[in-house]
Amino acid sequence: MKQLAANSKQFLSIIRRWQKLEDGTIKSAEGMMNKTTNPFVKTTMEMIKHDSEKHKIVLQAISDAVTKEAPHLRPDELASLATMLYKHMEIEAQSIQLAAEAFKNSKLFVTSYFLSALLEDETKHHRMITQLTDELKKASISTSTGARRRKGD
Repeated sequence: MKQLAANSKQFLSIIRRWQKLEDGTIKSAEGMMNKTTNPFVKTTMEMIKHDSEKHKIVLQAISDAVTKEAPHLRPDELASLATMLYKHMEIEAQSIQLAAEAFKNSKLFVTSYFLSALLEDETKHHRMITQLTDELKKASISTSTGARRRKGD
């Protein structure tokens, strides 16, 4: 048990250091955005800033999962989440098609750069949501199987 507690403290220390790195990135991006009028630089810094803000949210959820309450889903929450994820997967698939088509027709460096970033993001999101839905299916199957076993005991 002591080993687990030590690992948790070390783990949380890593997560907190990472959060501070993201804070620094956000401040740096904001600083550069305030110093420039160049739309390419502003947009690039805005992308970096939002990415770091998203990372901070996820890191906080990780920290909370260790220090507060472990994540859990009720069946009704799982159903709502699954519905939303499937709808979002459809949107991501359409976005990937549009981004690929636009990228193919893009001739300027700036538009190609931004479109390739969006295409990569949409593809990653689609893959991650697919993976999440697969994991949620497995979790709900094992949970319901475990519940049946307990009732039958």
